[in-house]
This record gives sequence, C-alpha cells and structure tokens, in this order.
Amino acid sequence: MRRITLAHVIAATALFGLAACGKDSTAPASLIDDTQVTADVAASAGEAIANDLVGLLGNEIAGALPTAGINFDLFGTRGDSVAITRTRTCYDAAGAIVANCALLTTRRIVFHVTMDGFRIGPYVTGSVHRIRDWSLTRNFSTATTPVEVSRTHDGVGTSADTLTYANATTNVTRVHNEASVDSTVGVTFNLPHASNPWPVSGTMIRNVSLHVVVDTPTRHETRDVTRRVAVDFPADAQGNVVLHVNDKTCNLNLVTRAITGCV
Repeated sequence: MRRITLAHVIAATALFGLAACGKDSTAPASLIDDTQVTADVAASAGEAIANDLVGLLGNEIAGALPTAGINFDLFGTRGDSVAITRTRTCYDAAGAIVANCALLTTRRIVFHVTMDGFRIGPYVTGSVHRIRDWSLTRNFSTATTPVEVSRTHDGVGTSADTLTYANATTNVTRVHNEASVDSTVGVTFNLPHASNPWPVSGTMIRNVSLHVVVDTPTRHETRDVTRRVAVDFPADAQGNVVLHVNDKTCNLNLVTRAITGCV
C-alpha cells in the first residue's frame, strides 16, 4: 500500500488550486458592466426628469394660472407618444377648496397625473407607465398689493418603465425593467417665466430598482441592481444641472438630454 504523506496532500491541493485558477482565467467576462449600468440609468433618469419638469409646467397651464413666457422648446424636440391625464383640486390660503379654481383666491393646487405610452429619445427608447401626485404652491410678495413672485412644486410618484439601449456596432442589446419611486422636492420657478426659464432651487430624485437583461447573438445575462439618482437645481442659462447616480456626479443638459462629465 502506498503511504500518503502531508507532502502529498499539500502538492495535490496546490495542483487543484492552479487548475481552478486556470479555469477562472478563461471564463468569459460578465456582459453586465456596473459602469455601463450607471451610464444607462443616468441617461434614462435624465430623460425622465426633464419630462417631469415639462409636466410641472403643464400643471401650471392646467391650473389656469398666468403662464406667459413658458418656452417648451427649451426642453428639446420630443418624439414621445405619451397620454397624459390630470385631475386638480384648488385650495385657498386657509386650506379651503376653491370652486372652479378661481385665480384670485387659489394659493395651492394638487394634481394627480398619469403618463402612459412610448418614449423616444436620443439615448433610450421604451414604454413608460408613471403616476405623480404633485402640488403647486403660489408664492406672493409681502407688498401692500401682493404680487405672485414664484411657484414651488412638490410631490411623489412611481414609475414602471421598460427601456431599451441597442448598439448596432457591437450587436449588443440592453433592456432595463425599471421600477422607481420619484420625488419632487421644492422645485421652484421664479416669475415671470420669460426671464426665468429654469428652476432656481429644489431637487428631483429617482430611487430605481432595475432588472437588467443583456443579449448578444451568443449570450444572455441578467442581474438585479439599484441606483439612486438626484438632480439638484438651479440650472445655468443653458439648462445644465448636476445629476448624481449613487456616488457618481454628472452633467445633464435639459435641452439635449445629454449626460456628460461623469466622475
């Protein structure tokens, strides 16, 4: 009988380790790259946040408020086919409901908004299903005859979007099934809109849970990840704002929807 010594065990273990390392070294790299996921989420969130800003301005119009100077062209040419429905309830300074949302007495308007349809952007396409419960507060000066000087938007909502990112050059398709909780916190437009096209303060936040699917002609891979996205205002004169994705900081241009300078 052959005697097995400690030296034999050590040698066998080392050989097994080398074989395992060799096997790992030839395994294909993951199709799902965290950096790419973050870039995709930044692109989709940038589109969604810019669209929500358009929705806030749409609320002002739906609330029958003076809206001279609103320039929707600043938000770029849209190819979306999204059905938007709104309901509104108006309140006076004491919190009583204002019949017919009479302009002179309305101080706060609450909106329930739904958005369903197909979104087409330069960086992402897909179907969207969103619900928003937004409130609009009219802010007045303290002069003897008060004048409306700004409007502040707040609210929460949810999104369930299916978004596709296709790269014809590499023949790779990435699909995100995104579920998010969305918050609008103190987003304020100074008046008049003609000289104040962008919010001067506030934050818009998306807490996203996404199921990522990546396909090539020969491989298929999935993963579940989360990201927190926040845009801080004010915007500059060209519509640039700071966008955060977890610990990454990027620039979002609200006109082109381009995401740049992520560090």
